[in-house]
Amino acid sequence: MRAIPDHVQMGALTNACVAYAHAVLKINDETFYTRFATVHGADTAAKPKPNPDGLLLCCQELGLNPENCVYIGDSPSDGAAAHAAG
Repeated sequence: MRAIPDHVQMGALTNACVAYAHAVLKINDETFYTRFATVHGADTAAKPKPNPDGLLLCCQELGLNPENCVYIGDSPSDGAAAHAAG
């Protein structure tokens, strides 16, 4: 796998709770985990995916315009949330 360049900002959004997201990210690769500047989930986003609120919150915290972001997901609700976020 290619390394993600340091200048690429990363955040994560899940419909699970934030503590679970942190645990999953951390157990898979501690170095990769530290790259996530923001992590949100069901207990911090106003509404779950497919509502775009969580994605927009991540973008805001990263200081990025949603139009300049890439969201990678694994479900139809991820695609719908990304589309709704712009």
